[in-house]
Amino acid sequence: MKITVKLFGELKRKIPDYRPDRGLEMDIPEGSKVADLLALLGIPTSPGATVIMEGRVLPLEEKLINGSLINLFHVMYGG
Repeated sequence: MKITVKLFGELKRKIPDYRPDRGLEMDIPEGSKVADLLALLGIPTSPGATVIMEGRVLPLEEKLINGSLINLFHVMYGG
């Protein structure tokens, strides 16, 4: 299945030649979950990233949907 992934913050540096205006067009196996996507991109699951699809923050076990736009935000800490 095909998805588009947009990276934000420090995550943009993880992918050489990443183009923010295009994002990443990815072909992933049917039934892939958020954790699978993070593994493909080399992003650890903890602390990892905040993953948003269709305005919802997704847990690691959530299945991704064909044709979706996935936004990945770098986890930030502070106080």
